[in-house]
Amino acid sequence: MKKRILYTVLLAAGLTFSGCSDQFLQDMNPYDSYSPEKTFGIESNLNLYIQNVYYNYFYKSGMTPPQSYGLSGSWNDYSTYTEEKWGIEKKFDASRSLKKATDCETYFGSNLATNIKNDPYSRIRSCNEILEGVDEYGQDLSEAAIKKAKGQAYFFRAMQLFDLVRVYGAVPVVNKVLMAADREGAKDYNRESVETCVNQILSDLKEAANLLPTRKEWGSDQYGRLTKEAALAYRSRVALVFASPIFNTDWNNTGNKRWKDALDITLEAQAFLSSEGYGLYGNSAKDWNEMFYKFDNQECKEVIMVKLLASSTSKDDEHSGWQKTIRLKTMGGSGSGYHVPMGMLDIFPMADGSKAVNDDGEAINGYDRSLFFKNRDPRFYYTFTFSGVKWGYDQDADAVVWNYRWSETKEDGSQLHYYTENEGSSPAIVRKMSDPAENSANTYQWDGTDVYEYRYAELLLNLAECYAATGDISNSVKTIGEIRARVGIPASNNYGLGTITDKNEAIKACLRERQVELAYEGKRYWDLWRWMLYNDDASDNNTTCTTLGIEPLNGTARVGKYLQVKDYDGKADPLASVIADFEPVDVDNAADLQAEMNRLGEFWSQHFVLEDRETPVDNVNGQEAVISWQENYYLSGLPSNVLNMNPWLEQSKGWLDYYESEGTLDARK
Repeated sequence: MKKRILYTVLLAAGLTFSGCSDQFLQDMNPYDSYSPEKTFGIESNLNLYIQNVYYNYFYKSGMTPPQSYGLSGSWNDYSTYTEEKWGIEKKFDASRSLKKATDCETYFGSNLATNIKNDPYSRIRSCNEILEGVDEYGQDLSEAAIKKAKGQAYFFRAMQLFDLVRVYGAVPVVNKVLMAADREGAKDYNRESVETCVNQILSDLKEAANLLPTRKEWGSDQYGRLTKEAALAYRSRVALVFASPIFNTDWNNTGNKRWKDALDITLEAQAFLSSEGYGLYGNSAKDWNEMFYKFDNQECKEVIMVKLLASSTSKDDEHSGWQKTIRLKTMGGSGSGYHVPMGMLDIFPMADGSKAVNDDGEAINGYDRSLFFKNRDPRFYYTFTFSGVKWGYDQDADAVVWNYRWSETKEDGSQLHYYTENEGSSPAIVRKMSDPAENSANTYQWDGTDVYEYRYAELLLNLAECYAATGDISNSVKTIGEIRARVGIPASNNYGLGTITDKNEAIKACLRERQVELAYEGKRYWDLWRWMLYNDDASDNNTTCTTLGIEPLNGTARVGKYLQVKDYDGKADPLASVIADFEPVDVDNAADLQAEMNRLGEFWSQHFVLEDRETPVDNVNGQEAVISWQENYYLSGLPSNVLNMNPWLEQSKGWLDYYESEGTLDARK
C-alpha cells in the first residue's frame, strides 16, 4: 500500500471574513480539543496540522492528471480549452458573451457560512496561522521543526496566491491572520498590482527555499513533501508567467528586465537541482514512457513535485481516474479511450525532429495525415496509440488496440457497427502515463499511478524560453536539443529544429516543444493563456499571435474522424479473421520501429479509410461550431458574492460589477 502524506480530513476556514483566530483554531486543530499552544507548540500536532494543509491543497480521489494541474484546492480540467480535447465549453461558445459578475469564476471563495470552507483565502489563512503560531508558541520546537513548518507554509501561501493571480490578475495580498469582526481593517486589503503580488510570491518561495530540506534531507519516507528544489523550480514557473504577454506588454524586448530575471531565477534553479542529482531520466522514448509508472511512490531523478496516489483497495485512500479514462473497454476501461483531435497528431514532429506541418497547416517533410503514425517523433508512439498496436494491461500483456467501425445498408437507412464496445471517434487515443501493471478491476477503481506535477523537462523548457526571449537563440536551441536527444531524435540539423535566427521563431519552437513533451500533463492551457494565443486584440495590448506568426485558436475547430472499414457493406465484422492473423506492432520491442510502422501503414491502406463524423466534435446543439474566445476571458472579474461582501474591491475591466456598471481596474497590471 502506498504511503500518503495526507492523513486526516479537515477543511480550512474562510478568508479574512471568517471567524476569529481562536475559533478558527478550534475548527482546524487535529482533534477539536487542542489549544493554539498545543497545536503549534508540540511538533507532532504541528505536523498533523501541516498534513491537513496538504490535504486541503491537493486532495482529490479519482482525478486525472489534467485535473491535478488545475488550481490549488480545485480540480478543473482545462484541456477542453486546448488542442488536446474537443468540446465547446462556455468560453468557446460564440452564442454566449460572459461579462456579468455572475459569470465570473467562483474560485475566489464562497459566502460566509457556519461551516468551514476550503477556499483560497482559507488556505492562505492556514499558512499565516502556522507562521504566526510557530513564532508565538513554538519556543519548545526544534530548529529543524520550525524551519520545516515555516518553509512549507511559505511555499503553500505562494502557490495559492499564484493561482489567484492566474485566475483574476490583481488580487488582495493577506500576510497575517485577520479578525472577521474588524470590518474596517479589512478594507485596507484592496486588489494589489500584479507586480506586488508576484514579488510577494517570489519572496515567499525564496523564504521557502532557504528553510526547506532538500529531498535527500527529508528522506525517502517523506517523499511527496515540498522541498527546497521544488521551491526554486516553482520560482521559475512564476517568473516565466510574469514575463509573458499576459502581464508584460514589453515582452517582445530582448532587454526586458522580467525576462532577464526569469532567466536568472531559472538558471539558479537548474544549477541547484543538477547539483542535487536531478536531470532528464533515461536515454530512449521507452525510458521516457516507463518514467511515468516505473517509480510508483519512489524517487525519480526527473520528478521535482509529485502528487502521490494510493494503489490500495481502500475507499478511504486517494486513487486516480486516468487509467479508467484512457483505456478501452476491451482493456478494462470505461469507454472508447481518450479521443485525440486530428490536429493534435499534426503537432508532433517527424522522426528526425522536423515539422510535420508548416505554419499554414500544410503537411510537409513526408507527413501523411491518413497514415499519421509513419516516421514520427519517438514520443508520438508513447503519447498515442492506434489500431494494430500492442498495448498490454494487467490481464493481457499482449492486448492489441482495435478501434474501427463499418457500415450496413438497411431499408430504413444505414446502420453503423463498431469493433466490440470500442465506439471511438478518433483513429488515435491517448496512451501517455498508462501503466501496464495497474489493477484493472472494476474499471481501474484502485488506480494508484502517481501524478508528476513538475518535471525537470519543464524546467529546461522554461530555460529554453527565457533564452529565446532574451535573444540567446543558440542556447535556446541547444536546450531544446537536450530534451529531444533524451528520446532518441538524431542530432543532425539541430535535432530537426533547423537553423533558427529569429527570436520569435525560437519562442515558437519552445512553445511547440512544450506541446509535445508536456502533452496531456495539464500544461497547455496555461501556455495558451499566458501567451494570449486565443486571439489578438490591439486595443488591449494583445498582438502576440501576429507577432509570433501563430494562428490564433479563435475561428478554428477540433476535428474528429472515424477509422472505417473500406469497401464493405454488411452486419458481421469484416476484419474479424484478418485482425486475428495480423501480427501487431510492438512499440517496446520492435527491432526497426519505422519498418513496423510502414507494415502497419500497408495494412491500414488495404483495409481502412478515415471518415468524417456525422456530428462535428466541436458543436453547439449538433451544429458545427468554431472556437470563439473573448478578450476579457483571460482574467476573470470578481464574482458577485465577493463584490457584494467586499464593496471596496474594484471590478476588473471587461466585466460588470455587482450593480452592472463597467469594471474600472486593469487586472493585468
